[in-house]
Amino acid sequence: GGIRDILFDDETFTVRHRGATMIISSKQLTHFSIHALDDKVGGIRDILFDDETFTVRYLVADTNTWLPLSRKVVISPISVKQLDEDSESVHINMTVDTLKNSPSIDEHKPVSREYEENLFKYFGYGYYWIGPGAWGEFAHPNELVELQRAEESETENPKKSTNHLRAVGEVGGYEVATTTDNVGHISNFVIDTESWKIIMLVVDTNNWLPGGKHLALLPSDIESIDWAAHSVVVNLSHDELVDRPEVESEKISEEGYVPMLCEQLNKKGN
Repeated sequence: GGIRDILFDDETFTVRHRGATMIISSKQLTHFSIHALDDKVGGIRDILFDDETFTVRYLVADTNTWLPLSRKVVISPISVKQLDEDSESVHINMTVDTLKNSPSIDEHKPVSREYEENLFKYFGYGYYWIGPGAWGEFAHPNELVELQRAEESETENPKKSTNHLRAVGEVGGYEVATTTDNVGHISNFVIDTESWKIIMLVVDTNNWLPGGKHLALLPSDIESIDWAAHSVVVNLSHDELVDRPEVESEKISEEGYVPMLCEQLNKKGN
């Protein structure tokens, strides 16, 4: 093994990882176009995240124009070179053909661990589910580029066999069940694109409360996601949730805005 590639700024010649850390909402990201190394190839249709760690695992490519309707392909954040908010584009470190020929998943079936193993072997990535970090041994996906052989790590770190991947497009719209009643629904997800963690969710109370608000919810507030009931169960009372700071969606990607909201939440002792 060794260093496979280095990204640098071609104006200042300073080494960088994959563009500046950007905080972005799922609503913004699902409007981004995908740029492969050799051409533009569709856009981001959905986002798959792990419902235990609240880490984004895959971006789902909108393949309707270039693949049969039932097939879809996914892009791991490991492949993302850069996100450009101005041009609403995500640049990936592969060619159009590499993406087209990658293992595809069925639109209506959950992603299996077997599929993920095939995908990671195809791209030559280390398995993110082996090791204690959000990305295997690491906190950030760009550090997980050398293929770890599953059999070498199996004894020390048994594979997490259960799969917890869920689609933002599915959970968006789920009602929020407080300890007293249901208040609002999940309307947006706030993502830190360095670690690809979901750091905040937004609750829209429009159908429940007069005037409607967009309230900040932390992953740590969530007790469980009830797939049968289509609800997100939180450890807050009705009043505690309604007392949460409001999130202005157009400010989410402004520098310092989301950290300021997190600070407000911490001061409240949540």
